[in-house]
Amino acid sequence: MKPFRLAIAGIHIEASTFSPQRTRQEDFLATRGAEMLPRYPFLMEPAFAAVSPVPLAHFRAIPGGQVRRDCYETMKREILDRLETAGPVDAFFFDVHGAMTVEGLEDAEADLLASIREKTGSSMPITCSQDLHGNVSDALIGNVDFITTYRTAPHVDWMETRERAVSLLLKWWRNPQPVFRARVGIPVLVSGEMSSTESEPGMSLYAPLPAESDLPGVWDASLWVGYAWADQARSMATAVVTGHDADAVKTTAGAIARRYWEARGDFHFVAPAGPAEWCIEEALKQNRSAVFLSDAGDNPTAGAAGDVPATLSALVAHPAFHNGATAIFASMPDADAVSICAGAGTGDLLNLTLGGKLDPIHGKPLEVTARLVSMTEGDPVAGRQAVVRCGGIHIILTELRKPFHKRQDFLTMGLDPLEHTITIVKIGYLEPELKAMAAGHLLVLSPGAVQPLLTSIDYKNLKRPIYPLDRDFEWQPDARVFRSEPVTGEN
Repeated sequence: MKPFRLAIAGIHIEASTFSPQRTRQEDFLATRGAEMLPRYPFLMEPAFAAVSPVPLAHFRAIPGGQVRRDCYETMKREILDRLETAGPVDAFFFDVHGAMTVEGLEDAEADLLASIREKTGSSMPITCSQDLHGNVSDALIGNVDFITTYRTAPHVDWMETRERAVSLLLKWWRNPQPVFRARVGIPVLVSGEMSSTESEPGMSLYAPLPAESDLPGVWDASLWVGYAWADQARSMATAVVTGHDADAVKTTAGAIARRYWEARGDFHFVAPAGPAEWCIEEALKQNRSAVFLSDAGDNPTAGAAGDVPATLSALVAHPAFHNGATAIFASMPDADAVSICAGAGTGDLLNLTLGGKLDPIHGKPLEVTARLVSMTEGDPVAGRQAVVRCGGIHIILTELRKPFHKRQDFLTMGLDPLEHTITIVKIGYLEPELKAMAAGHLLVLSPGAVQPLLTSIDYKNLKRPIYPLDRDFEWQPDARVFRSEPVTGEN
């Protein structure tokens, strides 16, 4: 088989327009050249022997606020410069999240892709993989040839999705022919805490996609939930179907979109939800250890700053934690507080002002008196970390923002959720390992840049009408079809 050189690059971040925080250059992990290849181990398998990877640059950051425009332009320029100096390439893999927001840009991924197209030319095939919480516009779909997305939330199929994106390109390379993409924007937005594919209706909405990807004339069927905390016209659910039969992809995309629309009223939170005080009381009523509370409105894995102390304040104020009950709070990013801890000794009593610094809009700093339990250094995500104790509450402080997704994250700090009444984590739905540990789970509808109750958000730029902000309107799927012509391939 004739081999082809596949350039690879992208910027991967989910960013909330409602956060006052800005994502900076130093917040991105940059990988370049060969150091990118561990992201794509499948390329070393015999099935991909025809692919000669040309890794350019990839930038990835944990979710946050909008990317500073100058930082975005710097990353874009590096990708374009590396593409220009890479020599002839035959195809491009656009490896992105899909919900990047940048200061002053309405559709950052489409902007980046258009700039890449200027370098590659309109005929070079481009494939793309995304998170199902991406926001997919006509402008983006018009500039790719193949696109696919995750089919699971929590996301356990990210590697399979990257492999599928390249496989679509390889399939076309072996049998070049016109390729069609049908996109249907679905006027529905749901919060991430309603989008789990481990519960209904997400399970039933995503389960048919593999079979639909094997329908005659269809190569891939993909469904995006969308990212609700970007106040942009492209924010909505989306179905995109790719294949060699224009009628088949249009029909299939319409069917997926219709299925999603009909389920719009069935979405619900993955756990019982309410204010912090209510969730704490409900957790204590269970009278057992390892009950998890998700501090959802200030969830840094969805783009919030992560330092709004409202839920921590409710925890500290509750008398149960000064009378035998114990809790872990994971975590509070506060570099100033960590520095104070670093200058103290284990057991010292400290007066700390916690939070409300990265996001002073949704929360004010909390004054606590706490005893230093431990300090650790060198965490690759959090930097320095400290544990302080206030009554029965163990508060994890981090120098940099870090989500706690695994038991080992806690064990490293000398803490084990299995030994405490309540563990509060700043995430939405529980990641698999935490879900397996949890004796119970409650969702805190807390203030923050990604608050789960979308009807309480003051949107300005969404394309209206859109559910659930608008409810009394009719809608029918209207697929827009894009066509790509073959220009090369094995033959």
